[in-house]
Amino acid sequence: MPSRTLLLLLVLVALAGCRARQRHPAAAPVPRQANINYLGHNCFVVSSSLGLKVLIDPFDPAVLPYPVKPGTVAADIVLVTHEDETANDTDLAGGSPVIIRSSMATGVNRANGVLIRGVRTSSESLSSTAKVNVAYIWSMDGIRFCHLGAIEDAVSTSEALNIGTVDVLFMPVGGPPAFTDDKRKLTIDRLQPRIIIPMMFATSHSGKVALRGLGDWLSRQGARIERVGSQFTIMPNQLPSERTIVVMSPQ
Repeated sequence: MPSRTLLLLLVLVALAGCRARQRHPAAAPVPRQANINYLGHNCFVVSSSLGLKVLIDPFDPAVLPYPVKPGTVAADIVLVTHEDETANDTDLAGGSPVIIRSSMATGVNRANGVLIRGVRTSSESLSSTAKVNVAYIWSMDGIRFCHLGAIEDAVSTSEALNIGTVDVLFMPVGGPPAFTDDKRKLTIDRLQPRIIIPMMFATSHSGKVALRGLGDWLSRQGARIERVGSQFTIMPNQLPSERTIVVMSPQ
């Protein structure tokens, strides 16, 4: 008799557990997508679907007066491609992010679970004072990003091998002066990106920096062009089959 009572109690407990699970269904999976926020010049925040934020090339608002205040940009990782006030003002970021910067970044770095490869780019200038520039490559939500920084020469074949596959390429189009349209074309041919996001072009906020306008370069491109605002969301299964230039407007 006691054993029958115990068996009945076990059955009731199991049924109660089933009803509880039915009342609290499993949460829907977070879609894999990355969000890109353009702050101006070379500066972007790329966020993962889980909320991890990578800030690239933060500028000094005193030099490039885009409407961003120091310490207000949320970031878990800060990448600095070259040491210049238009790209290395890490005080733009709030909190205590991991900072990876220029000459110390060559090779594979790990920050907050993200593998970030730094590839030092070549320069046609042979002077010892030539600025060091590092291109960064990382993957987020199944999308592979590459930010070229203030590159001065076309990506070489060996650099292209180190960079590898590129889905989204952040490429300067209004400067530096040494990075000509022929070098841009050769860089694109060697990296074969799916999406190109132009950066480093003249705007109403860039008066203190000598840059060419975006339209000067854009008018000579044969690729599909898509214009968005200061934010752009992309999913790995929605990468375009044909090369697309996504023109972002600083906020």
